[in-house]
Amino acid sequence: MQPVAKAKEVVKKMDIKMSDIAKMAAVSKSTVSRALKNDSRVKEETKNKILKIASKFNYQPNKVAQALAENNTKIIAVMLPSAPRSVSDPFFLEFLHGINNIAYQMGYSLSIPPVESENFASFKKINQNLNVDGVILTEPQLNDPRIKYLKENNIPFVFNGNPMAGEDIAWVDTDNQQGAFQAVDYLVKKGHQKIAAVTGPLDLIAGKYRLEGYYQALRKNKIEIKRDWIIESDFTEKGAYLAAKNLIKYHKEITAVFAANDLMALGISKSLKDAGLKIPQDISLIAYDSIKLGEYIDPPLTTIENTSQQKGEKAVELLIKLIEGKKIKSKQILFPPELIIRDSVRDIF
Repeated sequence: MQPVAKAKEVVKKMDIKMSDIAKMAAVSKSTVSRALKNDSRVKEETKNKILKIASKFNYQPNKVAQALAENNTKIIAVMLPSAPRSVSDPFFLEFLHGINNIAYQMGYSLSIPPVESENFASFKKINQNLNVDGVILTEPQLNDPRIKYLKENNIPFVFNGNPMAGEDIAWVDTDNQQGAFQAVDYLVKKGHQKIAAVTGPLDLIAGKYRLEGYYQALRKNKIEIKRDWIIESDFTEKGAYLAAKNLIKYHKEITAVFAANDLMALGISKSLKDAGLKIPQDISLIAYDSIKLGEYIDPPLTTIENTSQQKGEKAVELLIKLIEGKKIKSKQILFPPELIIRDSVRDIF
């Protein structure tokens, strides 16, 4: 009969809950959860008492139970742009892949709420209905109102993109101005002087500073800036397709185009081909983002590396540190841009 009794005792040990340990130790469930994670906020005496009870009953912590005990959801919201971009944009798919890789490893899951429109009222409404531990935001605006709202509501957040809002704001980014400068300067080194630009929205930080990089390269090379050769678009294929149609129609002297992201470069490429123009024989094309798709179009796209997956990984690592109150060396991570040379630019010397 002795072996049977031992078997029952083992089952009993496996059935113990966090609430049972809390009662035995005369502490809250949150204290038990923190002690099991070796949290420095729990006194050594209390921690040892809890660990002794957990060991005695062979307790294995449940991640969901731990999160609930600490009043955490272990859920992170990722605020993508509204349609037509959102997850249809390959950059954001790669960015999400990076976020999900690290979030899963660290015991967090993702929520991707639908964004109805690019305005603060929509963002506020969505966030009031969310129950998450933190937020990753994309496409910071100039004087972005989301920052004040999140701070006032004590919601940890990290931007994909530098919102230019002070040292206490967490973000990951590539140097937009330097990257655009590298792209346009490369065109000049290939002999191009008549270079057009299709920008993203100029109320977005990325749109503004990629245009600044275009200006910087032209000024450095003492090339006149032609305002008619600069068209503001919306970071989409369709918007850039229409922009390129106007450039081709009214400015046949242009020899190269800088597209402020790869997705727009795809739209520009289609517009040029529809007009019977070849890349790079008739017009060279260079862009920014280095999405994987750009490598497989004809011709493969010369572009600036924007480390989309790495940015997603670093953004979520940084956010989880903020959520869990861990030490952070720097809240701001800036990746250096890198020129990826393929076949969409030619020499015209």
